[in-house]
Amino acid sequence: MSVEKRAKAIAKNLEGQAQEFIGEVTGNDQNVAIGQAKQAEAEIRHQDAKFVDENVSETTDIGNRLKATAKNIEGKVQEFVGDVTGDPQTKAEGQAKQAEANLRHTVEDIKDNFR
Repeated sequence: MSVEKRAKAIAKNLEGQAQEFIGEVTGNDQNVAIGQAKQAEAEIRHQDAKFVDENVSETTDIGNRLKATAKNIEGKVQEFVGDVTGDPQTKAEGQAKQAEANLRHTVEDIKDNFR
């Protein structure tokens, strides 16, 4: 259940970030506000999933892969924002997060091979 909650939180956060960004680019304050509200909802969902994780199991294979996937998505969004805004530092930070996520997935693959 926690994995599903985290996935929904990630999706809601990305949706909110995109809507806020579009609102800022177009000057639509309503889209900015709705995007921010969706991000706040996503944070609540993250906290709920975190609570479940802490009370059920701190580390699981699925949890580790999910964290890596979330980091990868976060990096892709950050890289995209860097591209759109022309900010090379933001783009590089996004690429670094993606590299970290790939490393985490590789570690999990190695663990799987030893089992």
